[in-house]
Amino acid sequence: MTNEFEILKNVESEDTITQRELAKRTGLSLGAVNVLIKRLINKGLLKIEHINPRTIRYILTPKGLMEKARLTYQYIVLSYNHISSIESKIEQIVKNKRDSAEIFLYGEKDELYDIIISKLRSLNEPYKLINDIDKAVTDNGEHIIIVWSPEFYHPKYQMNVFNILNIL
Repeated sequence: MTNEFEILKNVESEDTITQRELAKRTGLSLGAVNVLIKRLINKGLLKIEHINPRTIRYILTPKGLMEKARLTYQYIVLSYNHISSIESKIEQIVKNKRDSAEIFLYGEKDELYDIIISKLRSLNEPYKLINDIDKAVTDNGEHIIIVWSPEFYHPKYQMNVFNILNIL
């Protein structure tokens, strides 16, 4: 459904868009875009208008506009639920940690990072951003390293020695 949404979104923003351009914008193959467009036409979400023998215009139907709105709504609700889940995990980490434990953050400064630091700030919880996860151990050894990257599901980082919590 996500790929269909991407096609609908791009067609709405530029109705004279080519399949090749749709493929480039969505990261899909040209063949996949072709199949998706045919599926969307069969569902009544898109229609084709021939401008000339070599140019086609894609038009979102009223049903297509409604489906795009429905998919947008679903995406927003799902995103909100994910954000709430991350914030709840941060609250639990802060609630369950020892007072002497330090919180370290390790990962890219991306949208998840923004959510994490926003929640930590709202809880008045200090943290340190680190660049080297292996050097993040404090003198007293009490630390929690919060990561938000799938790469930290590696067995090396699942050992209690590192005390790493992946919030994903």
